[in-house]
Amino acid sequence: MVALYYSSQLSVVGSVLHGIAIVCTVFRLVYRGWMRHLWWEDAWAALALIADVTCLACIWVDTLLSSWIITVAFTTVLWAARMSVIFSIIPIANHSESKIHKRVISLVVVCFGCMWTALLVLKINICKFDSCRMGKSVGISHLVTDIIADITLVVVPLYLLGTIGHPRSSMILVQFVFGASLLVLAFTIPHSVLLLHDIFNTNALMFAHIKVAFSLIICNLLVIVTFLYRVYLKDTSDINQPLASNGVFTSIILIPMGGSTNAMTSLSLQDGITSRQVKSADWRDEE
Repeated sequence: MVALYYSSQLSVVGSVLHGIAIVCTVFRLVYRGWMRHLWWEDAWAALALIADVTCLACIWVDTLLSSWIITVAFTTVLWAARMSVIFSIIPIANHSESKIHKRVISLVVVCFGCMWTALLVLKINICKFDSCRMGKSVGISHLVTDIIADITLVVVPLYLLGTIGHPRSSMILVQFVFGASLLVLAFTIPHSVLLLHDIFNTNALMFAHIKVAFSLIICNLLVIVTFLYRVYLKDTSDINQPLASNGVFTSIILIPMGGSTNAMTSLSLQDGITSRQVKSADWRDEE
């Protein structure tokens, strides 16, 4: 039972981190809804939110089903958050003229779904036959799948974003956000090591809570950073000028940082559809 591993430290750390993750996700959904840009990536984030609330509740509420519930909830938060991140770059792949990009994203989504399902089946069987005591099999499975998934969440988005031809200065922050996915590995490794040594105690449970909470926070970083950019642009530019004209995404930020005075290329995302808008002096003259 979860109560066997209860501690005041676990309660404080888990409550704080899950609380931050929940607030970030609620803000994300409200902001995206207000912008009328809700899409599949937000649906995955909402699913992760529900599971994360369940994780938080299981810290404080002990029932006969707590071990089963939190086992499923941990896995759901982690993989739903990853799905949200990968779905946020689907418009970029669809915008690309290369069919390979679309196939790569489709393959990643299928692979994530398969790993998610496999882990759920493994953990449910362990709960059924071994009282949810996660051991070596789960430790190895977590280590392998987490390394594959987190590296994929860094390499694939950065590769696709690198093909759209925006200035390097405008991509640094986006690259940093996707690179933050690697932070999850910092908690995956010690968590897996404990499980590999058949150590399932308060420390192992705490690492699990920290890992899933950070996964949800990282999944919301793109939207939060976009909001901060919008606030910054509103403060430093003409407030009567539409913010959309600055090339701001609601989940992926692509902001022209200067360049040619004759033309400006921007990407806009409306209801999940990416379109390229080319604005030039010649075009304006024709209008």
